[in-house]
Amino acid sequence: MGQHTQKILLLGSIVIGLLSGLAMLVGSLLKESIPNVLAPEERQFAFDYVIVGAGTGGSTLTSLLAKHSNGSVLLIEAGSAFGLLSRIPLLTTFQQKGINDWSFLSVPQMHSSRGLIDQRQCLPRGKGLGGSANLNYMLHFDGHGPDFDAWHQLHNLSDWSWAHMRPFMAAATAKPCDMFEIPSGYSKLTEALDDAQRQFTHKPWVFRRSRYNIRNGLRHSVVQQFLQPVLQNRNLRLLPEALVKRIQLSSSPTLRASSVLVGLKDAENKELEFSIEVRRELILCAGAFQTPQLLQASGIGNGSTLAKLRIPVLHNSPLVGRNLHDHLNLPLFVSMGVTGPSLNQRTLLSPTSVLNFLSSGTGPFGNFGVLGHVASHEEPSPFGIAFFGAGAIDEAALMSISNFKAAAFRALFPRYHNASQEGFVVISSCLQPKSRGSVGLLNKHMRRNPLIDPNYLSHDDDVACTMASIRSAVKMVTSSSFAQLRPFIHWPKLQECSNFGPFERDFLEHQPSDVYLECLMRHIGLSSHHPGGSCALGTVLDSQLRFRGVPNIRVVDASVLPRPVSGNPNTVIAAIAMRAASWILKSELQEGTQSK
Repeated sequence: MGQHTQKILLLGSIVIGLLSGLAMLVGSLLKESIPNVLAPEERQFAFDYVIVGAGTGGSTLTSLLAKHSNGSVLLIEAGSAFGLLSRIPLLTTFQQKGINDWSFLSVPQMHSSRGLIDQRQCLPRGKGLGGSANLNYMLHFDGHGPDFDAWHQLHNLSDWSWAHMRPFMAAATAKPCDMFEIPSGYSKLTEALDDAQRQFTHKPWVFRRSRYNIRNGLRHSVVQQFLQPVLQNRNLRLLPEALVKRIQLSSSPTLRASSVLVGLKDAENKELEFSIEVRRELILCAGAFQTPQLLQASGIGNGSTLAKLRIPVLHNSPLVGRNLHDHLNLPLFVSMGVTGPSLNQRTLLSPTSVLNFLSSGTGPFGNFGVLGHVASHEEPSPFGIAFFGAGAIDEAALMSISNFKAAAFRALFPRYHNASQEGFVVISSCLQPKSRGSVGLLNKHMRRNPLIDPNYLSHDDDVACTMASIRSAVKMVTSSSFAQLRPFIHWPKLQECSNFGPFERDFLEHQPSDVYLECLMRHIGLSSHHPGGSCALGTVLDSQLRFRGVPNIRVVDASVLPRPVSGNPNTVIAAIAMRAASWILKSELQEGTQSK
């Protein structure tokens, strides 16, 4: 290509980029208002179904009830609509710590996070229509059958197995045209992964290229897939920018949720409170952190704990907020001696990259950069490995969303200063961690953040499992399949781990000691942002997601998961919401038949 042509392309891409940036700015300032918003004069109305939270579970469930129910539906969401920038895949991380992120922090961790400021993990959660489905990395996971069979076998949940869940998983999965799969020839890294799949056929490893909930280069979340088509339905109302502050129970004739207290702030930041009556069901979809927070703030939880906070106990349910689980990631940077291409300044400023995205939604701007996954489901240490095709990691951006101390970040990414570095990050994790944490309260006010303690690496088996993942990842990266990349593993030189490694031989043999690897994971392990389990099936909830003792409260979000999902949980939550809708609609149909 001649220099003249290159200059024309560069100038064209700059002009198009500026115009698209202006369009995005105007679009975000003049974003379409949310339809069917509950008007002030309606705020004494009662609704058959009151749904709290418009995340994956809430949006999916709202869609099905608005479409198929004869009852009235109210969807309450603490945030508003996400801006247009949220739909550009590569800009995902820039949403974190913004207006659409609750920006939670964990409590200081006892067994991990020692390379993070105050040993606290950043825990982003989506705030607005779509919830964390509009904040996550858009990765789709088909589900792993034995996960659900374990619910049946180990938690005495006869209504839950892969046979029960498979049809709902299929229904929740977006159409192929609404998804993007990384092609095998996408980069030299994807080619190496394909070669490794052929080389390691003797291993019980499952290779898969990343699939994204992306359509035509833009995020295609539950908002586009489920919620938008029903927003104009006559039986649906929405109440955005409203916080549910308390659930109110009545005991006549049996204990039930009778209403919710909602708070709205006006232009002067003064709060207006009002109640909304629940005729049939209150459905909590506020997520693994805020569903147990709301229950406990309402006096529904461990009686002795609530009494210490001077919260009147309306219903004693000791396991609310317990059993919190999450995946913990151990990242490892690998530089390459060849052009990937990988995500770096050269790639992102390339006129070709810009033009490819603007013309067809492809290229580095059209996905988040996680190119492939490898999993082993063998007991006792099922693990996962993800390959993130980023060569240059921006220090300010990653430190902001990870809470890393500067020394820990620079040990993990020693070439942070090289904006044109080629490479990738290999991310190791335990798919079925046994560590369990909790969600509690500082006080009864819902506008205060909950106390979130994931309790990472509190179980020794999680250390062994993560170690198996790291060693398998290293075996792959140092194999002949990756040799063409000329990879160099940058074992982090952490001051706190220096007695254990890395030593010179570790950079040659790539067999660092167990004690060094454990030191790494306890210092620089990061949350996968897959929290669940805090209102679990089989303990807090019955097999149809109804709250034990208050049967007209149902929970439909990640807090119901009794055990972790062996991958990204978003599609699983949508499938669970579909299953919940089937039970609700069946009950409604039976009530209608009986009343005739």
